Amino acid sequence: MEMPGHPTGSPEPLAEGPPPSQGDGPCVAPSVHEEEAARERLAALCREMGVDCCPRCRSERVYRLRSGRLRCGGCGYTFHELTGRFMGTGGLSRVQWLRLIDLFAAETPVKDAAVALGVAYNTVYKAVDALRQAILAQAIDARQIMNALATRGGGVWPPVFGVMVRENWVFVDLVHGVEAADLTLFKLHFRLKTSRVGSAVYTGPMRGYLGLVCCGGPEWLTPALKARDLGLPLDEGGGFWDFFKNRLLRFQGVSAEKFPYYLKELEYRWNHRGTPMPPQLLRVALAFRPDWLE
Repeated sequence: MEMPGHPTGSPEPLAEGPPPSQGDGPCVAPSVHEEEAARERLAALCREMGVDCCPRCRSERVYRLRSGRLRCGGCGYTFHELTGRFMGTGGLSRVQWLRLIDLFAAETPVKDAAVALGVAYNTVYKAVDALRQAILAQAIDARQIMNALATRGGGVWPPVFGVMVRENWVFVDLVHGVEAADLTLFKLHFRLKTSRVGSAVYTGPMRGYLGLVCCGGPEWLTPALKARDLGLPLDEGGGFWDFFKNRLLRFQGVSAEKFPYYLKELEYRWNHRGTPMPPQLLRVALAFRPDWLE
């Protein structure tokens, strides 16, 4: 399947990092009319997606109370449209969530998105984090990635990912059986080529992938991995890897814990380039949070 080329001149992406000390504006409440219109839009989309059900038992026997909240006719649970969904995270109103999705799609920095929405930086940061979790949760190996993130200190840290390119599509998979420490051994004893972007190390072809990538923080880098080799296939011909490196440099520092979320976000953006992203992100954000993601 062919997809159009990726856009150029994209604005600075939403960045990870500490909140600014100033500039957090007061929350601006949307009008009742705007909020009701947003509620109806989201409810209609949930019906279209087949997820207009109870977040606890998934029963479709749901009715609305006079208060405007919903109640499940199966288990009796009382909730609202965003309960249990990724969009229910962060304390934003429905209107603000819709605006944030547009801003996230345009790669607007968190500090600028907070100003545009008139809410605190930390509120937007938490909501953006929820969007990245929603994107990762779609991955086939999402559970394995979360398990890998939960094992820090258990010896297999940080997780290693493989990058595979098929025509205009890219696939980033968690690689089993390869530990971060193995990259140094492979370089020293088997002449595996490596390079890096900050503390994110990537390699030459291995295990059927065009390259492996891993990020463990500055303290994780060995002298061998600090060196940058030339001629890696990932660096050839532009494409996804240039897209990845340019944005990683602009994220202003990514922790090892957050790196898999950014990696899966950039995989998602690349594979959906050339198509309107806000409608797709809205569907992703309306999914229920799986229990294993907690």
